[in-house]
Amino acid sequence: MPLKAKLIIIFLSLGLVLLVLNLIRKRQLKIEHSILWLIVSATILVASIWQNLADQLALWLGVEYPPALFLSVAIFFSLTILMHFSIELSKLKVQNKNLTQELAIYKNLLDQLEKRITKSNENNAAHERGSASLE
Repeated sequence: MPLKAKLIIIFLSLGLVLLVLNLIRKRQLKIEHSILWLIVSATILVASIWQNLADQLALWLGVEYPPALFLSVAIFFSLTILMHFSIELSKLKVQNKNLTQELAIYKNLLDQLEKRITKSNENNAAHERGSASLE
């Protein structure tokens, strides 16, 4: 790999690490979500610094074309991140449904209490009018 391309990949992976850390610092990204991104950026950084890593891993795994190994690893990380976010999205959907149902129950209870209070106030007012007319 040419030195210029290697340096660009190193700077991009370091930039990704800094971006993730900055998002964590600003509380825009939770730590549990950032771990996968940090692993991805660290993997890219290690692979760009240690250039023979791909050739050695490809030889050890029996892959004839080392760039295909990088593509497979990239696809694996992408699918892992997608699966993680799909699980989180599913959890949030269930929580949202539960919260909506609880809100509807509380709103119904509040409406019933308001009706009772209004009815009680009307009965008290009528009773007071009735007792005032007797005097």
